Amino acid sequence: MTGAGRTVHVGQFRLTRLQVVNWGTFSGYKDFPIDERGVLLTGPSGSGKSSLMDAHSLALLPTHDQRFNASADLTARGSKQNTRSVAAYVRGAWSETNDEHEQSKVRYLRGGKATWSAVAATYEDGLGAVTTAVVVKWFSGVENDGASMNSMHQLHDGHFTLSELNAWAKREFDTRWLKKTLTDVQFPGSQDAYLKELGKRIGLDRAGTALTLLGKAKAMKNVGDLNLFIRDNMLDRPESFEAAQRMVNTFTPLNEAYVTAKRAAEQERVLHDVPANWNTYQRAKLDRNLAETLRSGPLQRYVRNLHLIALSAELERIRQFVEALESTVEELDSRRAAAQTKLIGLEGELQNKNKTLREMEQDQKQLLKDSGIAKERFDRYAGLVTRLDLPVPQEEAAFAGLRSRLPDVLESARRNKAELEPDVLEAMAKQVEARNKHDEREAELIRLRAAKTLIPGQLVARRETISQATKVSISALPYVAELIDLRDGEERWRPAAEKVLRNYGMRLLVPESRKLVVQRFIDANDMRGLVEYSVVTAVSAHTPQPARGTLAAKLAVDHNHPYGRWLAGQLVKQFDHVCVESAAELDDHKIAVTLNGTVKLPGNHYRKDDRAELTSRSSYILGANTAAKRRALEEEVTKLAQDKESTASAAGRLNDRLEHERRRIAAADALAEFVSWSVLDHWRPNHDARELGERIAAIRADDVDLRRLEEQRDRAQEEFETAFTNWKTTADRIESESIRQTELADVRHAEIDLTHAVEDDERTYLDDVYASIETLATHENIATVRKLLERELSTRGSKAKSEQEVAYEKTRNAIAKFIEEWRDSAPDDSGDVDQAGADFAQLHTEIVTRRLPEAMHRLQHMISEDMVPSIAQVQRAIDVAAQEIEKRVGWVNAGLRRVEFNDGTRLQIAYAANPSTDVKEFQSAVDEILRNSANSRNDPEKQVAQFKRVKALMSRFTKDDTAADRWRRNVLDVRNRYTFYGREIDADEVTVHTYRNTATNSGGEQEKLVAFCLAAALSYNLADPETDGRPRFGTLMLDEAFSKSDENFSAQALSAFDEFGFQLVIAAPIRMSGIVEPYIGQAILVEKRDYPDGARSTGKSATFGELADRRFADGDGEIRATA
Repeated sequence: MTGAGRTVHVGQFRLTRLQVVNWGTFSGYKDFPIDERGVLLTGPSGSGKSSLMDAHSLALLPTHDQRFNASADLTARGSKQNTRSVAAYVRGAWSETNDEHEQSKVRYLRGGKATWSAVAATYEDGLGAVTTAVVVKWFSGVENDGASMNSMHQLHDGHFTLSELNAWAKREFDTRWLKKTLTDVQFPGSQDAYLKELGKRIGLDRAGTALTLLGKAKAMKNVGDLNLFIRDNMLDRPESFEAAQRMVNTFTPLNEAYVTAKRAAEQERVLHDVPANWNTYQRAKLDRNLAETLRSGPLQRYVRNLHLIALSAELERIRQFVEALESTVEELDSRRAAAQTKLIGLEGELQNKNKTLREMEQDQKQLLKDSGIAKERFDRYAGLVTRLDLPVPQEEAAFAGLRSRLPDVLESARRNKAELEPDVLEAMAKQVEARNKHDEREAELIRLRAAKTLIPGQLVARRETISQATKVSISALPYVAELIDLRDGEERWRPAAEKVLRNYGMRLLVPESRKLVVQRFIDANDMRGLVEYSVVTAVSAHTPQPARGTLAAKLAVDHNHPYGRWLAGQLVKQFDHVCVESAAELDDHKIAVTLNGTVKLPGNHYRKDDRAELTSRSSYILGANTAAKRRALEEEVTKLAQDKESTASAAGRLNDRLEHERRRIAAADALAEFVSWSVLDHWRPNHDARELGERIAAIRADDVDLRRLEEQRDRAQEEFETAFTNWKTTADRIESESIRQTELADVRHAEIDLTHAVEDDERTYLDDVYASIETLATHENIATVRKLLERELSTRGSKAKSEQEVAYEKTRNAIAKFIEEWRDSAPDDSGDVDQAGADFAQLHTEIVTRRLPEAMHRLQHMISEDMVPSIAQVQRAIDVAAQEIEKRVGWVNAGLRRVEFNDGTRLQIAYAANPSTDVKEFQSAVDEILRNSANSRNDPEKQVAQFKRVKALMSRFTKDDTAADRWRRNVLDVRNRYTFYGREIDADEVTVHTYRNTATNSGGEQEKLVAFCLAAALSYNLADPETDGRPRFGTLMLDEAFSKSDENFSAQALSAFDEFGFQLVIAAPIRMSGIVEPYIGQAILVEKRDYPDGARSTGKSATFGELADRRFADGDGEIRATA
């Protein structure tokens, strides 16, 4: 019956036609219409019933589920392998015997030639949808093995008759021609593609394990443990595994984004100070160069310009001042002339009055003048005597006595001078030495504060010269001391180690690959000092270990450096000195060193080096801990500063004494020139002038007119002197200003002809320098201003040099660190600050403004928009899978309730859910991630924390070990959370019996329980949500089922399949026809006959009455009656 008259389960796909060509013992073309209610394939054993069942399996099931001749299997899992195969069916295997060698020999209906077979299964849903699935197999030669067999799959819309393929076979299997001919037919390229498309057409596209169950149902053997059977066959592999894989796939770019963001953050940290230091370096470099450049020509021109400005201002001031004076000088001159006329008249009158008195006054003036001259000589004489630390003579005898002592005083002073001169020279030498030591160590301290190495500055600079010239990075040219240090707990041996390893520690290490270029540079250039270097060669995997108690054993090597293993081997070879506490133990060893640094060498050779650079902690070179050396160097610089001050003070005191003796010698020489006391005696002329004045006063006291006239003359004299002084002062000022004006004009004329222009940027810089000295330039102090400007430029140059060196060192260290970590990302890997500094500063800007924000934005976006939703999808998939299991089990149980399992009872699928600890941990981790999702969106630190939570969870999904695999299965496979078993209940829902393993029941009970389980499993997998759980695909094959069951058990089992809506295709002996009749609509009687060239099978429709007659004719009824 075709789908045109469908009466049951409309909309469900069922088998309506089965065609075969040359299939097993069915030779030629056979066409079997199939009733919508199902079909019984019956006949004698070996007639070919299972062959037709296998033909349908070929069209419907994948190879691994086809289970040919499943009725012969001992278990549903096929524990006993049968010999039927597609190749055997295509060749028509019909007999197996032994040859003369007792070897198996199979006889074929279609052997020894090219042949072909085809199977066609037509499915209809009763609503007009019809699909015919065709599988074609052929041998183009005489081969019998499956590997030589060809395959073709076809899908036809509607019906298709296999006889139409005869033309294709006659064309020697020209598949290309066939595809051109059948243009409206699909030809999937593989069995997987064929089954996938067929599944879409007939409702098996979402069936999961249904195909496996359909294959298993053919045999319907023991299903074993019910819990495992339900998990493996009813429950599909949950979508959570695919969701988890998508989640893991999503994490891969997220992890890459995190690595990118972390890398950008670390790069930003390394380069954080580079822009500022680079700007400082550039600015300081420009300032230094500008200061040095300006100190020559530009400064001279700038000062000349300042001079011109000062001259112009001064000339203008003089001009205005002279104009003001000239307006008043005429008036002053008139007053002077009037006062002079008046004075002359009074003088004449007074002179006529008393000529003698005037002569006496003249004598008095001469005496006072002589006294003044003598007083000046005496004051000079007294000063010279005071220099000799002697009392100043006040009379002629004392003068003579001092003069007689002068030769002895002179000799004593010369002797003291001669004695002091060597001491002064020595003190000054000590002062210079102390100052140089202090300046040198202070410079080293400044360098050390910015450096990361204990190596002295000269050696560091020498290495930089080599690196820049050879293009070998500084990191590839370490000094030995930078790679070794004392081990923990061995610090007390550092003084001895510093002495023994001093020279070796300052040896440069050169990679063998750059040996020639370094050698050529060092050999061709003046290195300004000693250069020792060793070439680092390849080393074996075995590193020799130092003997216990030796100096090498107390040293730690930086094994993170590429030269670490090589250097460790060298230390073992060269520094196997046995370490002893005191010199008394030295002779017990061939080569040894004491705690204080005394070394014994072969040949009774002893050495101890206590030079300051070896004993001072501020000069230590081993290791990379600059803090200890910096503290020691700071203490040393403080002490040297004190020494510098004390030596300067001592030298100053001695120099003062020497100068004192020199002044005594000069004073004694000058005193020798004073040969007479009379030239120094200012008391006598002063006494005579005083007496003469008393006489003049007495004369005047007696003459009243004279007194009055003198008073008038004195007033006139006073007025004249005042007028003259005012006039003279003004006239002289005019003259002096005029002279100065002329002089300044001449200077300005000379200056203006010289170059005095400077560039604008130079002028701006020099203006700032000029302002900082806080001294206004004038003609008189221009030389001083020049010196002040030179001093300020020198100071600024020195400061800029220091800033440049510190900024250079910091920038170089940052660049070296970056190149060491990320050479592939470095814009320049030369390590040259001048060459690469700007690029690295720009790189930092690029990282800060673009790379890091973009990386963090991408990280945040991927976490919140990709990763968190993906994790949520996994959790959702798990929840949905659990809900789907419980929902579908509900559908199955609803169907099972409609069928009696035993009298008055129903079978139910029961389950218990018990999430494991792993599941709870997973849910807790997911909850924490989801809870922090919104909070971490715009906070970089919270983003990183969220990523770490995600990464910790992802590690559980990506680890490749047994524990991780078990954890993933516990979390993702929802089926593992459930324990399933069968529960037989009565009408009151009371449990009558529980079933956990079908193997514990009798044969008939087994078959019934298996049937119910299979019906439930298939219903679960094929259930259609739109039809309350009815299967979308209804055809079910049962091969030789219920062989152990009585009629009651068999009927109950068949009713279960019928209740769940399955179309049964049953292969069973004729004796079973009466049992299966109520559950099917058709019977096909299959028979096989032997012919001379082989056995052949045929099939034809038969009524159940005809089958009953056949059953009783064969004695089957009697057998059943006695059973």
